[in-house]
Amino acid sequence: MPIEWTLDSYATILGLNETGRAAGYNFGRNLLNSFIVSAAVVASSLVFNTMGAYFFARLHFPMKNWLLLYVIATLLIPFEVTMVPLYIVVRTLQLDNTMWALIVPWFASPFVIFALMQFMRGSIPYELDEAALIDGAGYFTILWRIIVPLSIPGLVTNALLEFQFIWNLFYWPLIAVGDRNIQVLQVVISSTLGQTQQYWGRTFAGSTLATVPVVIVFLLLQRYYTEGIASTGVKG
Repeated sequence: MPIEWTLDSYATILGLNETGRAAGYNFGRNLLNSFIVSAAVVASSLVFNTMGAYFFARLHFPMKNWLLLYVIATLLIPFEVTMVPLYIVVRTLQLDNTMWALIVPWFASPFVIFALMQFMRGSIPYELDEAALIDGAGYFTILWRIIVPLSIPGLVTNALLEFQFIWNLFYWPLIAVGDRNIQVLQVVISSTLGQTQQYWGRTFAGSTLATVPVVIVFLLLQRYYTEGIASTGVKG
């Protein structure tokens, strides 16, 4: 328990006092950056990964299992192996040191594709697809009018997992972005620790600010999350 209760560390990291302004802290802006990046990745990821999951779960085509095996195999490749090639691509596209560098590389996720594919296979009967095809619906119509509405629990579950993953990213934002004004919160928190002096009050205050949004999002969507987890375990 602290000897003296004070909010000075929060005022410092938010740049509300002289010490915080002198150190260049503005955790409020960095918190907003983290939320924008995480929300953008989740939104785009759900669009692309939902189409990929539908492709593997509901459509029939040659070599599908081999393609699925290739997608799943990418989960075994550590980020350290792809880090340098990914940075070269981002720099070639002139996206380095921009917020796009934190969003574009995470559009597709093999884990989300696999998880949504399992949900679509086990929870939605194929008879719905056949009935829609007989009525003249196309594949995209079936996806957006039938599959997506019935996959809301699975989509929310993967959205929460993806949001938490992007929110906690540290290594890639540290490499791809050098501008502190567009940097995410996790990287800026590390700047409170120096080689000769550690400001633990600022570090823990920043960690608290980084934790609160994730807890709020989870509490708001926990009903869908629980339903999605339960549905993935039911087959037939």
